[in-house]
Amino acid sequence: MDRPNILFVLTDQMRSTAMGCAGVEKVYTPNLDSLAAQGTRFTNAISNTPACAPARATLFTGLHVLSHELVNNEKQVKLGTCTFAGGFRDAGYKCGYIGKWHMDGGARTAFIPPGERRLGFDDYWAVANCTHSYMESFYYEDDDPEIKWVEGYEPIVQTDLALDYLGRKAAEESPFFLTLSLGTPHDPYQEMPAEYAEKYRWQDIEYTPNNSPYEPAEVRVAKRKMLAGYYAHVTALDEQLGRLLRFLDERPDPRAPDKKLADTTIVVFASDHGDMLGSHGQYFKSQPYRESAGVPLIMRWPGQIAAGRTTDGPISLVDLMPSLLSLSGAEIPPQAEGEDLTPFILGDEARAQDSVWINFPVDVKIIHSPPFRGVVTRDYTYAVTQEGPWCLFDDKEDPFQRKNLISWAARDNAEVVALQQELQQKVDAWLERTNDPFEDGDTISDRYQPGHRDGVLPQVADTEFAIALQQRRAALGERSADRPAP
Repeated sequence: MDRPNILFVLTDQMRSTAMGCAGVEKVYTPNLDSLAAQGTRFTNAISNTPACAPARATLFTGLHVLSHELVNNEKQVKLGTCTFAGGFRDAGYKCGYIGKWHMDGGARTAFIPPGERRLGFDDYWAVANCTHSYMESFYYEDDDPEIKWVEGYEPIVQTDLALDYLGRKAAEESPFFLTLSLGTPHDPYQEMPAEYAEKYRWQDIEYTPNNSPYEPAEVRVAKRKMLAGYYAHVTALDEQLGRLLRFLDERPDPRAPDKKLADTTIVVFASDHGDMLGSHGQYFKSQPYRESAGVPLIMRWPGQIAAGRTTDGPISLVDLMPSLLSLSGAEIPPQAEGEDLTPFILGDEARAQDSVWINFPVDVKIIHSPPFRGVVTRDYTYAVTQEGPWCLFDDKEDPFQRKNLISWAARDNAEVVALQQELQQKVDAWLERTNDPFEDGDTISDRYQPGHRDGVLPQVADTEFAIALQQRRAALGERSADRPAP
């Protein structure tokens, strides 16, 4: 046995501080905490383009946003280039994908046929392009275009499918690369079984310090209810992670009978981007703030990746493809734009990157912040717009980013001016490296998503799915009416 299996658990809209081991927010995540104790937690993990579809395309192609061309939701990722699963497939891995996709454009509910649109995941496929209806969900399986309805809470059913797949792979000789892509804790924040919703009382929820103390009472109540649901989703997905980890702990690896799958599997837990949830008065992602751009990232590989380590070395989604391929002994596609950070992941702090790239290139009018480019280093977050410097935060001294050093009060501070110039040089270098002309957001939208409205492509209607959903609801209603009263 010379190549590890890969289990990649990807969540949606989970910010880096929303787990107990981060020590910031009061959320119950015993399995994530255990995983962090058994592996390495990267406290400075960043979503390069913090929005759903662009972030996922960056992760699964190893390309930055203007290269994979999926600049905002509802667009299809550029095909015919390098892919994460393609690299593993070429190295002899069996590649399976379960859950949310959101990289195919078109109708969110449509079937994605086998072939290049699945980006190399060709061994198992149980996917909906995009659904956030956690108690009335669906998926398509393998080559079958018939809708499969989810009975119950979506994350539990998706984990059931993942465990079934792992059980099949545990009897085979080939290594596997399985991605379980959970839709939670993305809103709707209240759509879950009562047993989870009851875990957090909104009256007990505490804000992070970068929330305004002067909001109207009704806003504060609404925010607490939103956070309570968000935390409940996180705790629920933590339970599903625990089920997966127990399976790996208990099942022998057929390629190494003296070892369990846990010993021979790299487990990666991450998210596509974070969630503002009212911090800084903001509710949309696609911003440079840590709540939006910062994501959880934990990696475990017993005997290889250090246990109990935390590191603030910068690492980003675009780096995961080349790094995991390298860790597994697979070939990195020459087109990949991320960095192979294998030495850093294995413990060499000196091999961390100096900075990682953050950006959101299109102007979405409903988001109350402009398109931006920027960098995150070990110590700072810096972003600029076409108008000039926007924000500069000292993330060590000011972890909740309450003091923007780009302000009138700091403009005469020689140290701040020198720091801003140093970080601007890094931004300029990244603009060159990513072939980004830093055009205005509407120009980017016109080029990459023609037909957009205020920076967003309209969602495509799916009449066949709508009819199928109505028929299902009618059938469920009839069955419910036939049941005797309790």
